[in-house]
Amino acid sequence: MLRHRPRLFLAVALAAALASVGLAGQTERGAGANGAALVAAETAAGAAVRVGDRVDLRRLHRITRPGLYGMSHPPTGSRYGIVNGNLIRYDPRNVRVLSIIRQVDRIVD
Repeated sequence: MLRHRPRLFLAVALAAALASVGLAGQTERGAGANGAALVAAETAAGAAVRVGDRVDLRRLHRITRPGLYGMSHPPTGSRYGIVNGNLIRYDPRNVRVLSIIRQVDRIVD
């Protein structure tokens, strides 16, 4: 058993690599869903968003149901949105990014 351990580790690593490639392929094929396709297109077309940047309203998806993203209601004076595949908190008065929360795979609201 001990002398076969390197082969076991190699087999496990290979299986993990193949599983991740398979999952990535399923995600790409499943991108036909409107929200996932939209996030993928925005991410490919847009530049990285940074705190303090003004967001073009055409690129901003305003989140109307933050619970679907695991978020509570935004703090007073801010809103949640998605820009270039990033869940952000922004100031609705001047559309400046206040914080970048995390990446999202698809738009669900």
